[in-house]
Amino acid sequence: MKSIEAPQKTNLYETDYILWIEEQVKALSEHNEKALDWYNLKEEINSLGKEQINAIHSLLKQIIIHRLKLDYTNKKLSRNHWINEIDDFQDEIERRLTKTLLNKINLETEYERAKRKVLRLYNVKLPDVCPYTFEELMRRFPYSTTH
Repeated sequence: MKSIEAPQKTNLYETDYILWIEEQVKALSEHNEKALDWYNLKEEINSLGKEQINAIHSLLKQIIIHRLKLDYTNKKLSRNHWINEIDDFQDEIERRLTKTLLNKINLETEYERAKRKVLRLYNVKLPDVCPYTFEELMRRFPYSTTH
């Protein structure tokens, strides 16, 4: 197993990130292990995974916020706006979601964050636990027949 250590000198990763990526892709394509910057590759791959799950969690939180507003407030004038926003967030989750990411979703944590936000905005009573499953949050609202 290859030892992954921090680079000893300033390298392309620090000075020209795009060129560093191009060189790493080339080295991978050519199976040139000696040209690979193992330390920074490991960091980048780890970071990519975290970015993806953070993006999913952020979008999920926004869906929960809007669903709570729809279900627990009486702000009827904003209803269509909230539904449209939910639809956009659902689209983005569908674009990003993989089976692996699906297994990493923490619905209760995002519910707590969403609940805090809604409670700051509205004087409403919300459930202690998330009233929605992931599937319910991803279910599309029917299109309105009136405009």
